[in-house]
Amino acid sequence: MKDRKRRWNNYLILAVILFIAILNLPSMIKDYLLPHETQSNPSLFNPQLTITAINTQPWSLVRASNGDWTSTVPFDISALELVQRWRSLVGTPIDDKTYHSLSGKLNDPGTVEVWYQEQEEPQRITYYRFPQFWLFKNWQEQWVAISVEAHYLFPPVVAESSKKEN
Repeated sequence: MKDRKRRWNNYLILAVILFIAILNLPSMIKDYLLPHETQSNPSLFNPQLTITAINTQPWSLVRASNGDWTSTVPFDISALELVQRWRSLVGTPIDDKTYHSLSGKLNDPGTVEVWYQEQEEPQRITYYRFPQFWLFKNWQEQWVAISVEAHYLFPPVVAESSKKEN
């Protein structure tokens, strides 16, 4: 009688293990057998970190301790909106072959410094402007092409006198 109970216990244990394996089969197939999809449009900034400042040649955006954003120059848009524009930038990855074909046309690089709360050193983003797109080196050290108008990233500066009149 004892052998019969042990046998049924063994069957029950095997059935539970098999049931758990069947439940985990779709995720195991996804994780181990299917190729992982890479992010088709990588972001320019690190999405896991908190941005505290964005510095470019003509202006700087700084986050105050209360969370408000301020700019060193006046724009016709708010500093927060400009930060959101930069934060939402995603692009098309550029492979080495395409980068090397463009390398002869890489003139007058620009730099954007992005300071994060969690890091002591800034992320330095090199960019080049082409007629149809911008070429940026993102936080993952990948070259990405982003198609936006120049005034979207670098809005015109509003003259102080016209800002006071409004």
